[in-house]
Amino acid sequence: MTIGWDRWVMSGSLGGSATLAGAAVVGRVNARSGGLLVLREWLDEPLLFGTSALVLLFVALVLGRSHGWFRSALGAVVLTLIVGSVPLWLLAGVFSDELQTTRTEAAPGRLDRRLVVKEGTAGLGPDPYSYVYVDDGSGLSVRRWQVADIDRHGIKELVWVGPDQLRLVTGLGRTHLIRIADDGRPSPTVDE
Repeated sequence: MTIGWDRWVMSGSLGGSATLAGAAVVGRVNARSGGLLVLREWLDEPLLFGTSALVLLFVALVLGRSHGWFRSALGAVVLTLIVGSVPLWLLAGVFSDELQTTRTEAAPGRLDRRLVVKEGTAGLGPDPYSYVYVDDGSGLSVRRWQVADIDRHGIKELVWVGPDQLRLVTGLGRTHLIRIADDGRPSPTVDE
């Protein structure tokens, strides 16, 4: 008994769809503070991976040999989800948070720990927004920890006080001493 090309394409489409959905979940989990930077940078694209997975699922449904009514109903749902993602793509383009890395600085005496500052605008407005991170580790094991989330008031001063401590002065004049644990976790985190 030979398996036709349509079965191979259907199996590949189902496998690809599951792989893309799994990659999106892994990327989202690593987007949290403390996640692996390489997975965050490459896999945290849920809209792209989700839409691609739906397209592959639709291909698998078209080539499937199950009952006609079931395949048609499920295909209509998947096609509706694909078409429904178009407004999400448009909104993602308008509200994209294209952050620019404005500063990277190694901790004194620690080449495996870096301060990273990314800046962008909040939504459609001209209000600047700053994110402060500490990258801890080297190579593929770098973990990114969020230190601060600063709105339009900005950052007046951000310096390493030592290899495991930062001093942050916000535009509101508040001074924060942030201790960095051995694993890179900051304490406390700042949200202004």
